[in-house]
Amino acid sequence: MTRYFAILVLGVLVVFAGQVGAVLPPDAVDGLKEDAAAVLEVKVLEVQSAADQTGRFDIVYRVEVVSVLRSTTRVEPGETILVRSYGVSQALLDRGFVGPKIPALLEAGWIGTVYLDPDPQASGLDAGRRFVIAAHGDSFVELPQGPPSLEYTVMPPEGNR
Repeated sequence: MTRYFAILVLGVLVVFAGQVGAVLPPDAVDGLKEDAAAVLEVKVLEVQSAADQTGRFDIVYRVEVVSVLRSTTRVEPGETILVRSYGVSQALLDRGFVGPKIPALLEAGWIGTVYLDPDPQASGLDAGRRFVIAAHGDSFVELPQGPPSLEYTVMPPEGNR
């Protein structure tokens, strides 16, 4: 009887895990972010997605580099680069997609921090300007609302000094 109960519990857990999907543990996500070749603040200029959006599909973002937080590649503010990400169809989600956290689908105008690696599929002259997301669904981080993080001092007008 105990054996059948254990099999039943295991079966329920497998089915339940398939429905909620898998998520990387926080330390794994932190490791992927630390190992990223480039951490950039960017603005999304254009979004291109695959015409056939069944299953898992590619999305390519054309982004402008606003600032370079760190990078092992030659990327400078003002440059335009391509970032390859992916999406997952609703049909695949309904069937019980299991995998790492799915990246957000960004729109033109989005501004935030991205964690990137060089695109292993890139070739040609623009290969150095093509990247892939480095931390799956945690690769895109929205900037917090409010003033910039730079410290500044407001100086009084000339006549009030």
